Amino acid sequence: MNSQETPKPTESVLVVDDDPIFCELLVSDLMLRGVKIFSAFAIEDAREVIKKHHFDVVILDNHLPDGQGTDLLPDLQQMELPPYVMMVSADDQLNSISNSFSQGVHDYIVKPVSVELLWEKIRNLLTFKRTSLDLANKYQLLQQLLSEKAQEESLAQHVYQNMANSQCDLPDFAAVRSRPMTNFSGDTIFSPPNPSGKIQLILADAMGHGLAAAICIIPIVTTAKAMAIKGKAIEEIFHEINRKLYTEIPDDRFVALLGIEICPYSSTVTIVNAGLPDVLCCCKQGEVKRFRSKAMPLGIMEPNEFSIQPEQIPLEEIQQLALYTDGVIEQTNPAGEAYSSARLISQAEQLAGNAESLIHIMDDCLQFAEGNAIEDDITLCVINGEALRSQLQTRTQEEPVSFGEIDYQFCIRGKVIASLDVLNQAMSIMQNSGLPRDLCQKAFTVLAELINNALDHGILHLDSKLKNDFEGFATYLALREERLSSLTNNDQLTIQIYTNSTTFIKISVEDSGSGFALSDNSADQQGLSGRGLGLVEAICQTVERNAKGNRTTISIARN
Repeated sequence: MNSQETPKPTESVLVVDDDPIFCELLVSDLMLRGVKIFSAFAIEDAREVIKKHHFDVVILDNHLPDGQGTDLLPDLQQMELPPYVMMVSADDQLNSISNSFSQGVHDYIVKPVSVELLWEKIRNLLTFKRTSLDLANKYQLLQQLLSEKAQEESLAQHVYQNMANSQCDLPDFAAVRSRPMTNFSGDTIFSPPNPSGKIQLILADAMGHGLAAAICIIPIVTTAKAMAIKGKAIEEIFHEINRKLYTEIPDDRFVALLGIEICPYSSTVTIVNAGLPDVLCCCKQGEVKRFRSKAMPLGIMEPNEFSIQPEQIPLEEIQQLALYTDGVIEQTNPAGEAYSSARLISQAEQLAGNAESLIHIMDDCLQFAEGNAIEDDITLCVINGEALRSQLQTRTQEEPVSFGEIDYQFCIRGKVIASLDVLNQAMSIMQNSGLPRDLCQKAFTVLAELINNALDHGILHLDSKLKNDFEGFATYLALREERLSSLTNNDQLTIQIYTNSTTFIKISVEDSGSGFALSDNSADQQGLSGRGLGLVEAICQTVERNAKGNRTTISIARN
């Protein structure tokens, strides 16, 4: 506001002065400038006025008939919105001026004073008060927003923690250290339950940090859990998570993901790295192998374009396996130097050479930081190979007290084949009957492979060779969706499960497809492998196929 601008109509001034000429002159001038004006000639008069009206500025004489002007200050300060007080007095003594300021006066002018100067002072006080009120309102709004934000974050944190806690605890052979940057972490590591007996660990690092990153983690955990409980392989879980993220999170968001799948039947560990730093494997021979990312982070590529390249390592070779997010290697010290991959690998080699756990890499990283603030969410997980092998060897379940007989036969036709969860229905029967867990796990793995083989290759006539490369896999998925939608009642899947003991089980899966011819040559054996029967033969005691090649019957025994 400049000197030509008029105050807002709501702004008002109280003049308390026993000089009628000064009072009249000032009142007339302020009224011309658009200020709402009140006047009083004594303290008691002023007290009556302030009971009825609100004021932005008070012009106060220090020498009044019934006391000192400062006597009115307590009354003014008790108002809901205390006004700014300008003392106008003939008293020019330093102690009087100082005493006025100490009691709450905002400005002091010695009489005589020009009305023009006084108006400039009033105008500045009005402007200052207007600004102060605006800031106070904004502060109040900010406090309200912060309170709402705190409530929302509290709710989000509750949901996030419950989601994380709903997953199975990490296995004993996996040690984890983590340091979130904020209350919410964009890093998470979990092990979804898998009825096949496979052990799966998933490490996720969402772009950014805080609540925005944590929210992106939720669909990963829920999707992985839903897929794992159906016995899906780690590669399938990754494809489904990518589809979920691509359709549900903003385009500028993505998640780097690392999956570990431990198969007790083949004694292999499958590693799928999509955007995270190298997985380090300290082998028994002292070698440190690195498994680099061979896929884009999830949520970037369209589902039909996304591809991954799993890598495998024999379980027996693993001494330690280190998985970590990029927050570890990007953490800086006060000099601005990053911890770096080179330092991490060097530290890993040193720890492994001394037969120490790689989990101490975290200690070295934090020591390197020298108290520097955590700049990103940090997570480190170390799998102990010896502990893993020991756990797999001792995974047993007590024999049931009694057992009868299972003779389960099930046939489905037409489009229901694509939607009915036959696998888990069959598993529910076996689990609820009291069969040992390890036998059920083997049966689940085999049955899943046989059903998928019968559906994809027997009924839908899909060539597994299509999945060998990026373009072929996209074609495979497109053909699968197309042919699933074209199923008729001529398409049929038959499942038979039989056992009369707790030590063995017999399973048969037959499809209505044309089958395939069997021979002893390597080409046919390679074809069978393409139909997903390699793992089946590794688990089962016997594998029999009919002459047509559309029915497979297997038997499984407890170890």
